[in-house]
Amino acid sequence: MDPRKVDISRLESLPQDLLGIIVSKVAAASTDDYINCILSCKELGASADDERVLQKLNLAPLVKKPLLSIQYLPLMKKTLAENNPDAHYIKGIIMYFLLTDSDTGLHHLGVSANAGKLEGIYLYAIILLCRGRTVEGKKYLNQLKWTEDTTLVNNCWKKIKI
Repeated sequence: MDPRKVDISRLESLPQDLLGIIVSKVAAASTDDYINCILSCKELGASADDERVLQKLNLAPLVKKPLLSIQYLPLMKKTLAENNPDAHYIKGIIMYFLLTDSDTGLHHLGVSANAGKLEGIYLYAIILLCRGRTVEGKKYLNQLKWTEDTTLVNNCWKKIKI
């Protein structure tokens, strides 16, 4: 905020902490809206590296195509440092299936699952079951209430399969 400006907008007069909260809510809802938001003015753009924003940033386009995340390494590092569930899911997929570092990949998928990322829960549970850790795998599948209704599990499978 420039104190020499005579006409300060209401947005510019808000504290940076509050702007960080606002931008984090936008970032959680839509990647496109987040980009438009931080490009709209300097005050909102300054919140792009806010820890709350990086933690909640919706990385849905990269979740659908994890290999694209290689083009966004600085963003991935920042979001991983802030424990973004989408970032851990993406990292887990790449480490487990592409780089064949199954222990590290499983760790990241577990972090994603524990944060409540549905696809992370599903994939983590299935991998645990395949590795013979049935009790733990079933515990994660039960979070998806698969015994009552398989709709959620089927949706997770469809998203992952793509």
